[in-house]
Amino acid sequence: MQKGSIKIGVFGHYGNRNLGDEAIIEAVIQNLRHHIPDCDIVCLSINPHDSRERHGVEAFPIRYRKDFFKPAREPTSTRQNSSSISKSHSTPNNTGLKATLKRIPGLKLGVKTLGRILDGWHGLKQEVGFLKSGRRYLDDMDLLLITGSNQFLDNFGGAWGFPYTLMKWTLLARMANTKVAYVSIGAGPLERRLSFWMLRVALKRADYVSYRDEGSKRLIESRISIDAPVYPDLAHALRYPSPGHQPKLEEGAFHVAVNPMPVFDRRYWYQADDQKFSAYVGKLTDLCRHVLKKGHHLTLFSTQAKDELLVDEMHQTLVSDPEIAPYMDRVSCAKSQQVGELMRVIDGADLIVATRFHATVLPLQLNKPVLGVCYYRKAAELLDDIGLGDFHVDINDFSTNELVEKFQLLTERCLNDGLSLSYHNERYQALLEEQYRKIADLAELSIQGQVHALNQ
Repeated sequence: MQKGSIKIGVFGHYGNRNLGDEAIIEAVIQNLRHHIPDCDIVCLSINPHDSRERHGVEAFPIRYRKDFFKPAREPTSTRQNSSSISKSHSTPNNTGLKATLKRIPGLKLGVKTLGRILDGWHGLKQEVGFLKSGRRYLDDMDLLLITGSNQFLDNFGGAWGFPYTLMKWTLLARMANTKVAYVSIGAGPLERRLSFWMLRVALKRADYVSYRDEGSKRLIESRISIDAPVYPDLAHALRYPSPGHQPKLEEGAFHVAVNPMPVFDRRYWYQADDQKFSAYVGKLTDLCRHVLKKGHHLTLFSTQAKDELLVDEMHQTLVSDPEIAPYMDRVSCAKSQQVGELMRVIDGADLIVATRFHATVLPLQLNKPVLGVCYYRKAAELLDDIGLGDFHVDINDFSTNELVEKFQLLTERCLNDGLSLSYHNERYQALLEEQYRKIADLAELSIQGQVHALNQ
């Protein structure tokens, strides 16, 4: 790195095709280049291969990945030959020996215990090696930005998931004299004492901290003595140029985009509940039926790879319904792979029915009203703040009739007064501009300190 240039790492649990989270990274990169034009940006994510391709920057994993550190594989022919040799050496005597060993009392349990010990030792060595690699990677980095979304949580992976990852990278950054900023971070679900301890270690060593919402601030500061400001979700500052043209529909008809999310689904959710999942999908599908019978157009859309199976299942349910068959020419499915594709889906709609948080955030930039099916407080708080407090339901406690009534009221309000949300989006963008100026100042302080050290 040339003396005087600024290298910034954009860090997060990203890289799993969650386009809401990827919108954060895209927005951060856009705004860093706007506020610090000469900066060198790298990504640190769960999947650096995806981040490198998606965002066009160098990338590094936040956790050990064999395919990153040991990408070379043994040729197939070699493996096959090895397998053939191994099989050729198998004899009935070997089989008899195995049978004899299995009859020895306690041997099976002992072998399993030894295997676990060896696996643990291998994992420890692997982690130590990874920490050394991460420390070296931070050597020429001026600022590590831990960015947005729900980084403070332990429902997926426990304390050794997100909290440990954040703590270790903060400590590694401090060892490398790299400044650390936690920027517009969301919190919760977060319950374990060990998680709070790890986050306390991390946050007390950070150079800057801000939360995404008041609820996140209350949760963290109920257990950690730190007073940090609140700024909006970073995706509110995504610079997306709206095409501003839509196909014309018959009078009173809407393009309605519905975002299902596999909440409670045992194929995805951390606490599976078949009954709750079935009820949620059934009520959301009932709303889709209502939308079509009222003459509207329907798009089922995903914002994360895990949503796609549910999009297909809901679509198939509608296709199989004889009452809905006459309306199926007005139904489409959208499975976006890039943030820009997702934004075009949202831009093509008049009204969004969202379950995922960023399916609630992103429509606001395009002045699109949202009816929220909220699985956590963050989406409800956002809709309350922008004047749509009457247009969300709690996923644990709502009926089809309630959802349909709120949909009807929202369409009527859109027809009567236009429901402009631009003021709130401009307010959020102004606050984020203020925060980016603080980040730019922090980056400048870091590089000044390095230049001073070089001059000694």
